[in-house]
Amino acid sequence: MRRSGLVDRVLIFTLVPIWAFWFVLYLNSLANGRVAYFPIDVSAPGRNTYPMVLGYWPTNEPWGNLKVGDQLIRVGRQELRGVCPLRFYFLSYQEVNSSLQVSVVLVRAGKRHHEVLSLKPYPLPWKDIPITLSFVATVVLLLLRRPGSRLMRFLFLTSLTVSFLVTPFEFNRAPIAPIVLTYAWAALSFVSSTIWAPLSLRTALLFTEQGPRASIRLPWWPWLYVVNGPVVCSWMIGIVRGPPNAAGHLMFIAWSITCLLVLTRGFLRSDPVGRRQIKWLVYGEYLGIMPMLFAEAVTLLKPSLVYLDLISPIFLVFIPICGVIAILRFNLFDIDRLIGATAAYTIGSIVMIAAMFMVVPRLSEATTNLAGLNPAAGEVVVSLLLATVVVPGTRYLRPQIERLFFAERYALELGVEDLLRELSACTSPNEVLTLAGERLDFYLRPECCVIYGRSAKSYAPLFFRGPTVAPVLDAEAALVTALHSETRPVEVEPWLRRYRPSLLESDRAILQSLGAAVVVPIHCVDMIAAFLCLGHKRSGDIYTATDLTLLTRVADKVSAELRRFDEAEIGREVRAMSDALRRYVPEPIAEQILTGQKLDARESEVSVLFVDIRGYTSYAEDKSAAEVFSTVSHYTKTVSRVVRAHGGTVVEFNGDGMMAVFGAPAPVAEKEHAAVRAGLEIVLSMRCLDLGAPIEQPLEVGVGIATGKAFVGNIQSIDRLIWSAIGVIVKCCGSPHMIQAASRGAASFG
Repeated sequence: MRRSGLVDRVLIFTLVPIWAFWFVLYLNSLANGRVAYFPIDVSAPGRNTYPMVLGYWPTNEPWGNLKVGDQLIRVGRQELRGVCPLRFYFLSYQEVNSSLQVSVVLVRAGKRHHEVLSLKPYPLPWKDIPITLSFVATVVLLLLRRPGSRLMRFLFLTSLTVSFLVTPFEFNRAPIAPIVLTYAWAALSFVSSTIWAPLSLRTALLFTEQGPRASIRLPWWPWLYVVNGPVVCSWMIGIVRGPPNAAGHLMFIAWSITCLLVLTRGFLRSDPVGRRQIKWLVYGEYLGIMPMLFAEAVTLLKPSLVYLDLISPIFLVFIPICGVIAILRFNLFDIDRLIGATAAYTIGSIVMIAAMFMVVPRLSEATTNLAGLNPAAGEVVVSLLLATVVVPGTRYLRPQIERLFFAERYALELGVEDLLRELSACTSPNEVLTLAGERLDFYLRPECCVIYGRSAKSYAPLFFRGPTVAPVLDAEAALVTALHSETRPVEVEPWLRRYRPSLLESDRAILQSLGAAVVVPIHCVDMIAAFLCLGHKRSGDIYTATDLTLLTRVADKVSAELRRFDEAEIGREVRAMSDALRRYVPEPIAEQILTGQKLDARESEVSVLFVDIRGYTSYAEDKSAAEVFSTVSHYTKTVSRVVRAHGGTVVEFNGDGMMAVFGAPAPVAEKEHAAVRAGLEIVLSMRCLDLGAPIEQPLEVGVGIATGKAFVGNIQSIDRLIWSAIGVIVKCCGSPHMIQAASRGAASFG
């Protein structure tokens, strides 16, 4: 770990200062108003020939009196014989005067001409400042927050190379060693153009393989994209035209498709949390790139709106911002809701833009002719009418998109709306809380769902579904006191960290035993009338901001409905429900759970008692199901009473058989004697057992008792925890021969 931190610091203190150096030089040029460029493309000459003008970039607008085919002989004092395109730009920048002008000697049709040309200023040169700062600042933050992470290192290197590419540096009149700086810039640009594509793809692969597979060996194929550097920078020696060049655009398109395929593959293989993180990445790419594509499309249709194309790159800042959210705070906002809203407004914008250029001109012309308005006023009127159609259509489109792509969340929103309406029709506090618990359990599908209601001086579970029994809480417990100040649902983990000093260990143990991820307090006047504990979702997904908002609405509605009922009535129903739940759990187990004690499996010295009805099969053959059920019910009631009276715990009844443990979960003094006395009393009780109907002969039982080591505690089944005892001593004691032998001995002893 210490070595990993050292590597991270070396990366930060080596690469960030290099970027900062170029960034400061750019700021210097920007402050002096010298951010300008040569808008021509030149050829690569032979050894004794001169470069030739091939075209103009990026807009194909002529520059001064230069024409395609002109040979450039001299720029300022610099002779251009045999000068490659890259060196031509370097020498030209050095000859620019303080007015951003340069003199050029050229040959056209065999005649020499002298021209004084003004460089073209970069449009909105400041826009590169927030872009490059956002990339560098976010990756430094991530590397410091997650030291030693391969993903963070690759992300750091990728962002730094991109920052080198988007940080312009002007060579004219640099303060120190200008020619050295220009060649250093060329080398840095070449290296950055060469490695940013493979680095970014390897970063995407690492991002989609987080968790148990985070240490995987990355494939080699992303390094095929190192050809991007030579392809993009080949204009420097005149192999292709540029900058920019068509080959570079094709490489970018190929990289984009590959990156999308990598993220799609990762999305399909990820868990719900990983999918949310990938959604944030894709959302950031969308917010960063789509405005640029829209601006280019609008500019092509209407060149007078070219300023949109110049401003749009500023949206690239969303890429690093969304990247940080994806890694550190993917649950900050509901990304599904953001995607749905963005998709709806994007479609609406496309329709609006298309209509503005295809429909509005014709309709405005017709409006002008009919109403006698001037053309400008006609366009305004038609545009407003169009907006009144598109905006409501966008609102209608959004739920349709969410229903198609985010069906589970859409169903939750509809289900909560139905629940809020149905709560108003409830006729008792029990019905209100039970309905809320059942519906939320159905739509959210948590591992555990418990609704606690107040009863006198305690809070008892009214609705419960989960793997463990929910304990009763004292009304003055620190957990309840801490909830008094909460008006919204709280996420348990950060909430426990915030209240670490004030909460007792028992309070934390209760929430941990329930597996609670979210607690929703339900206030009524000046007290907490109830609160809801929700476990982690069985899908593995998180509780989003939308989920918490919906839970707040449910809590507010439940609170309003509970105020309709008398407090005494609520207390009575809470006690009744609590007692009903406790009847399904053995009393010693329930007592330990209610007091917050753990029931983890452990090895203990116990005495195990098995009871079995002798001749049960032949007895039940000629009896009706109702008669057999009545007999077994009287039998189990008697056996349970005897075991409990002697300090034992009934583990399970299986038809006519019963297993009880003495010495667990609570210790029992002289457990062997207690088990023997209980077995003897059971044998004697069966002889005079009142079965509620005359029978031919009394029931006879076999009893087996053994003492030894066994593992006692919770065993996880598919849907709940089962408290039991397992081990060789249990298996031995439960064998038929052991029971028959022990029962004969017990009967003789009796």
